[in-house]
Amino acid sequence: METDAGTSEGRYLCTAVAVVSIWLAVGLAAIFAPDLVTGSQQEHIPIAAFGDWLWGGIATALVLLAASRRVGGAMRPLWAGMAVAVGGIWLVVLLASVFSPQIVTGTDPTRIPIGAIVSPVAGAIATAFVSVFVAGSAGREQKMGGAHRS
Repeated sequence: METDAGTSEGRYLCTAVAVVSIWLAVGLAAIFAPDLVTGSQQEHIPIAAFGDWLWGGIATALVLLAASRRVGGAMRPLWAGMAVAVGGIWLVVLLASVFSPQIVTGTDPTRIPIGAIVSPVAGAIATAFVSVFVAGSAGREQKMGGAHRS
C-alpha cells in the first residue's frame, strides 16, 4: 500500500521554496530597483518598495491556494515544477525591476522606472497561470473499485 507522506512533504517543501523565492525577489527589488525621480527638487520615491509587496502577496496567496488543493495522485515533479517555475518568474521580475531602462521626460527630468512598476504585475499574473495549472492537474490516475478516476 502506498502512502502519500512523501508527496505531502514534497508539496510543502516546494511550496516553501516558491514562497521564499517570491519574497526574496520582492525584497531585493525594493532595495535595488531605481526610484521614481520627479519634481524640481528631484524627489526620490521608492516605487518598488511601495507596490511590490502587494503583488508579492497576491502571488503568495495563489501559490498557497494551489498547494492547499488536494490534487489526487500529484507527485513530487509537479510540485518541484511549480517551485522552479515560480522561482524563475520572480527572478525575471527582480531582474526587470532592477535593470530595465527608465523613461526620462521633461526639463527637470522625471525618471520613471517602468520595469519596477510593470514587472511585479506581470509576475503575479504569470504566477496565477502556474498556480491554476498545478491546481488543475489530475496527477496520476487512481483506481477506485475497478474503475479509473482522474
